[in-house]
Amino acid sequence: MLKLLVKYPSAAKLKKAHVKTVAKVPYVSSNLAQQLIANAKHSVASATDRVTEQLIEATARQLLHLKKTITEQTKLMAHQCKVPEIELLKTFPGISDLSAIGLVIEIQTIKRFATSKKLASFFGVHPVFKISGDGVGGFKMSKQGRKEPRHILYMVALSAIRCNPLIREIYEKHQQQGRHNMSAMGVCMHKILRILYGMLKHNKPFNPHIDLTNRLRSVRMKRDTSEDNTKRRYQDYDQKAPVSRRQRKKRLERERSHSVVNTKSGITAPVPLADIIADILPQM
Repeated sequence: MLKLLVKYPSAAKLKKAHVKTVAKVPYVSSNLAQQLIANAKHSVASATDRVTEQLIEATARQLLHLKKTITEQTKLMAHQCKVPEIELLKTFPGISDLSAIGLVIEIQTIKRFATSKKLASFFGVHPVFKISGDGVGGFKMSKQGRKEPRHILYMVALSAIRCNPLIREIYEKHQQQGRHNMSAMGVCMHKILRILYGMLKHNKPFNPHIDLTNRLRSVRMKRDTSEDNTKRRYQDYDQKAPVSRRQRKKRLERERSHSVVNTKSGITAPVPLADIIADILPQM
């Protein structure tokens, strides 16, 4: 568009141009050139004076020059910032030179964060419970802290969904479970941060098999923990099991106040009054 405005800054010039000449502008096809010329011929609100044409042409040239300068400076910065951390992050599919530099500038050193959860909190992608005024609540992304790191991470996640099979699988999985697109994107952002934390912590390039192994181990640990809790739930009551000072005091008061019956499950119940009277009457 900018190159088109440099050559044809007004509708008066564009409607006099030939289709083949307009089609030489990058990304302008013959059909699009015909539509542009036809619209210029029917335009009645565009300015036709020379001052406006010069202003539009000069502005378009300045924008093109700034765009070229930004591209050159980006390449120069990527060439001069070849540190080990950046080269390590670039092994993750979806992270380019500019994204890697931005992440390293924000993280600085991974030693600042004891766990991956603290890194997620620094980026503001950790889940928190939010409730609205009408009482509808749920877990959502906190979005606390500076927004610039999240912008970089969002673009990394957007690129990783297209070119990283691991992140794309997680995104599609949560979509199938009924999550909104942006909610699934937040899950991917949190997952990417955890992977990057492990890469920087252990100084290892990206390997999807490591993440798969960690996920299987986590599932196995949760299953073992649930089985232990089930076994503990039905264990026999032990009178000698350690209890707190408050619980011990309550038990002593209960024993002194009235007779109790100790059940197998550890529940103490008072002896019914009718049974006590029945035991006393024969003796009288």
